[in-house]
Amino acid sequence: MNTASRFLTDLFFPNRCPCCDGFIRWDKLICGKCHSSIETVYEKACPVCGREPCMCSEDNFYDRALVPLRYENLVKEGVLSLKRGNNKNFGEYTGKLIAGILKNEMSELQFDMVMPVPMSPTSFRKRGFNQAEIIAGEIASALDIPLVTDVLIKQDTDSSQHYLNKSQRMKNISAIKIRETDLTGKRIIICDDVITTGSTINRCARLLKNSGAETVFAAVAAGTKLR
Repeated sequence: MNTASRFLTDLFFPNRCPCCDGFIRWDKLICGKCHSSIETVYEKACPVCGREPCMCSEDNFYDRALVPLRYENLVKEGVLSLKRGNNKNFGEYTGKLIAGILKNEMSELQFDMVMPVPMSPTSFRKRGFNQAEIIAGEIASALDIPLVTDVLIKQDTDSSQHYLNKSQRMKNISAIKIRETDLTGKRIIICDDVITTGSTINRCARLLKNSGAETVFAAVAAGTKLR
């Protein structure tokens, strides 16, 4: 959302922190207290798969990953407020966070485009937006690369990944398809809000690699810590 739109919206719908629901200034994304309390954990995770503990043995199709936050406490509240559509601030906040890390700490990496993990048509109609696209849009803007939303698609499925067992998850991710396209030599960032097993990101990465992508970088706002 641009500055003018945010200011006008705040006149009728006062801005709130997505993590604690407290009132905040119209030009802020989260409150100062929550921002100070949220810990980045990517330094503690595997630098390749981005997970805690490392999941490189799981045959990941993405080449590298960045998962800056752990899906718990304030971060979980922020993600849930985004998913419910109550407050989209956390999508912008995490998108800017990821972009900042890529620009300032991983500047040797170069990318050609950003893609969000796709939503099914039914889910999109219910929610009205794709939360992964909000994150991806912030990254695309900061890195000055295209946001591509029409290559990866998802057919309608019965359930969200969050509520399925492993075998059901694998069946569910098969609904993600790719339009016929030539991605030869492209360096692509694929974005999502939360990574659990990693199966959805891995499916997207595999499809992109099969279409010729040179590298696929997974950028995910938060991840569950594996036990």
